[in-house]
Amino acid sequence: MVDSLIAPRAWAAPLALVLLALAGAATVLATGPLAAPPDALAAALFGSGPPEAELALALRGPRLLAAMTCGAALAGAGAGFQILFRNPLASPDLLGVTSGAGFGAALALLLGAGAVLVQGAAFAGGLATGAVAVACAALTRSGDGRLALILCGIVAGALASAGLGLVVIAAEPYSQLPSITYWLLGSFTRATAGEAALALAPVGLGAATLLWLGFRLDVLSLGDEQARSLGLRAAPLRLLALAAAALMTSSAVAVAGVVGWIGLLAPHAARRVVGERAGRLIPASMAVGALFALLIDRLSTAFGPAELPVGLLSAAVGAPTFLILFIATSRRA
Repeated sequence: MVDSLIAPRAWAAPLALVLLALAGAATVLATGPLAAPPDALAAALFGSGPPEAELALALRGPRLLAAMTCGAALAGAGAGFQILFRNPLASPDLLGVTSGAGFGAALALLLGAGAVLVQGAAFAGGLATGAVAVACAALTRSGDGRLALILCGIVAGALASAGLGLVVIAAEPYSQLPSITYWLLGSFTRATAGEAALALAPVGLGAATLLWLGFRLDVLSLGDEQARSLGLRAAPLRLLALAAAALMTSSAVAVAGVVGWIGLLAPHAARRVVGERAGRLIPASMAVGALFALLIDRLSTAFGPAELPVGLLSAAVGAPTFLILFIATSRRA
């Protein structure tokens, strides 16, 4: 198994998807407003490009970086959840992390907090909700830990959604409610270079953890007994994987708000290219997620001066795309 993961041919498809995502980023910067040719953009990255290329990077670069980071984070977390729970319908909001992050951010907006505190509240709310789900599942002492986690995640997410509803009701309708609603619909518009760079650290840590787990996730997907027979401690490894996926999800929601479907769609698309192995599926899913986020962000500006929320577009594009992939996969199986 390990040999197949490190073989050059095994990494060809994930590497191709990563290069495709980078090419998509270059295409976005080379088209649209403040467009600049790829060679000028490459020179501007090293501080020697023409002024128009440096301006394009300064004004459009943070938004592009935020979109790619959030898309990759949601897709990588979704792949981790699907492998861990042996459920192709698992997504980053499985443990209520997305709802918790939304509740934390909405509460911070209600209290008049600034952008940094809103992101911190979203991050804390997502991790807290995931921790509550894991703690409740541990208290049940259920024989099927995965089922207990899913049920407790649904309960934790419902509680967070109820809190979010109370915040919306308590918000002042003319000053606070519009900003809360706009944030909950998801957007990369307000992302700054500092915010996007700050999200890279937790997203990178979570992705590195999932990649380090690698074949261990494949073994965990076979069941706890199989893992123990190979000398692996199932419970700590599963908890570590859940923490990494929750960290990535919370970081994405803290930057862009609630953007759905990427964590469910991207792993399905990547699985058709690279297969089921975690060591290949996770980076491939992150590349597809980054590319999908770039697509919906570009679409959000294609319908006039008023931008559409990316959360709405991700559902409008992701739902039929997922249905097509699901039907094609089912017919092939």
